[in-house]
Amino acid sequence: MSKEQFEAELIVGAKIRIGKKYSQECGFKEGEVITLVQGHFEHDNGLYTEDQQSPAIWCEKQKDFDSIYHLFGNDFEYFYDCEILKSKGETK
Repeated sequence: MSKEQFEAELIVGAKIRIGKKYSQECGFKEGEVITLVQGHFEHDNGLYTEDQQSPAIWCEKQKDFDSIYHLFGNDFEYFYDCEILKSKGETK
């Protein structure tokens, strides 16, 4: 799947089942289902700071959001064996 296809699938509300390889590499529990929420991130480009939004999960330990790019890599190279769950009635 291309980066553009992943970005189209990994939207707010998407549910992802964590796979065995991802759980071993990234510290989640195998079979755990995470739901993406709207994350807010402060971006500083050197001239000014702006608030950006991205699908994410809340990290209670850090008291901050982890975006889909933090979770799976900028090109989703760390998505490994995770699975995007389809909602009932969805035929994609």
